[in-house]
Amino acid sequence: MRLLRILLIVVLLGILAAGLLLWLNVPGKVDLAEYAPADALVYVEFNDLAEVARAIQQTDVWKATAPITQSKPATQNRLLTTAARAGVAPIESVLFARTQVALMVVGLNTIEQDQTLRLRPEIALVAETHTSRWRTKPVMIDVVRRLTNMMYGASQCVGPTGDADRFQCSLPGGDRKLVGVIQGTTIILANSDSALTSCLEVRSGTRPSLSTDAEFMQSRSSVQTQQSLGFAYISAANSGKLFSWAAPYWLGAASANQQVQQLLAVSAGKILRGGAWTAMPFGGGIEDRFLFTLDPGVATRLEPAFQTADRDENFWKLVPGNVQSLTIYRNREPAAAWTSLDTAVAFKLDALPAVLFGTLLKSSLSSYGISNPKEALATLTPPLLTMKASEAAEGSVLIARVSDEARLRRSLAEEVFKGNNGQIMEGLQADPDPAKEFTAVFADGYVILGKSENVRPCLVALRNSQSAIGDEKQKMQDAARGSTAAIVTYANDEERLTNSIATLLQLQGRRLSGDELTSLQSQLARASLAETETRLGTAGIERKTHSAFGQFSTLMTLLQPNNSASAAR
Repeated sequence: MRLLRILLIVVLLGILAAGLLLWLNVPGKVDLAEYAPADALVYVEFNDLAEVARAIQQTDVWKATAPITQSKPATQNRLLTTAARAGVAPIESVLFARTQVALMVVGLNTIEQDQTLRLRPEIALVAETHTSRWRTKPVMIDVVRRLTNMMYGASQCVGPTGDADRFQCSLPGGDRKLVGVIQGTTIILANSDSALTSCLEVRSGTRPSLSTDAEFMQSRSSVQTQQSLGFAYISAANSGKLFSWAAPYWLGAASANQQVQQLLAVSAGKILRGGAWTAMPFGGGIEDRFLFTLDPGVATRLEPAFQTADRDENFWKLVPGNVQSLTIYRNREPAAAWTSLDTAVAFKLDALPAVLFGTLLKSSLSSYGISNPKEALATLTPPLLTMKASEAAEGSVLIARVSDEARLRRSLAEEVFKGNNGQIMEGLQADPDPAKEFTAVFADGYVILGKSENVRPCLVALRNSQSAIGDEKQKMQDAARGSTAAIVTYANDEERLTNSIATLLQLQGRRLSGDELTSLQSQLARASLAETETRLGTAGIERKTHSAFGQFSTLMTLLQPNNSASAAR
């Protein structure tokens, strides 16, 4: 009996010792901001890839599609997870459990291709593996090759060999490539030499890191929580830069010159104070939270745009049964809301920049045939809707209740609709002439405005589903009734979810068959609504989105071919 007690004590001591060794061998987290250039345009970090994967696997959509994708359920074995983090597991499991990842955009370039202006971002990825180079290298080489082949096609890879740290994978005869280095336990991967150099300079101490930015540190501490799965940041200065790159797409490619971009960047920097994002599990899906910080004076002047009106649910009769996307603006007075935008801009800007920003604001309504927003909006009452009615529509239409039809008709006829450019019609049975660019249809006290190519499918969808309420519309109605936000957006997320799941499976070396893809799309059609609420808070504009995978699905689809650049004609 005494010997048995001694053996039991020895076994217990052995277990405790093994547990202690595992615990001591679990690496601590590092601050990934120390790896990022201080002037990075966009910074995104994920400190626990295993937790991100677990959160996605616990969503309702992932569980519902598991029989189709043949995905294994998420493991809840904490001992196995701890063992992997301690390095006592196959190397793939160890790296997945240990690695912290930071993704950053360090530059933006424009190129003209086939009369199309394209944005090509310079992107760098830093992976702190907390694992020795000799264990990491073989897996890393395989992952980089698979990524390059997936994004660019059949590529050739060179290095790393022997003690050499540098490697490169590229498409023969093309300018697309992935370059990187291994530095100790850290892997740096980029799509350009200059992006790689920026990160290496941070590592060598010759370039300041993002961790030296007090604004960044404050933003992260105020936005992140213990449940956060990821965090993203755009500084105040870079908010202006990014806006100056995006604005020419609204103004037209001809306006994309350096003087205009510089003026926009400086001006936007006076209004914007940066942005942040975080995500967390919520209600069987993922909740994304965005904060766009504004100058306090600007935020105050925007208050009229976020004052809500009494509920009016009659507009739902002009929403088709299987609507693709819908945004509801519940501003109390649409004209006053528009004026507040002008006032907020003029408060911080001189005359010329204010005029330029005013042009940008007007462009947001010009696609609906409205060239004089103050006049047109004064004839409308809330709520206002922008809606993509069906898959057949290229863009959206604007729908609103009309308080002064004669005045609105006169405003449209004197501006964009004059001559042979537009047509004003009556009733949902109208058949717009596709040769005319814009169409306005007055029906039952409302107006449907937009380009003819978008109004036509909207009318068809309404005529085909007036007596029925599709699944998408029913979900939107239920969600809208429970929201008090001034602006709410609902969208069919089926395409994005399909692409992200297909991408994940492709990374695992598996492709869906035609039948599996059809089954997946059928399943997602029943659970693919993304809901976004937009409010004005004390610091700026707050957006909260509930969807199946959140922004993780967007990040996943970036790995697909031809998604590395944006284009506009």
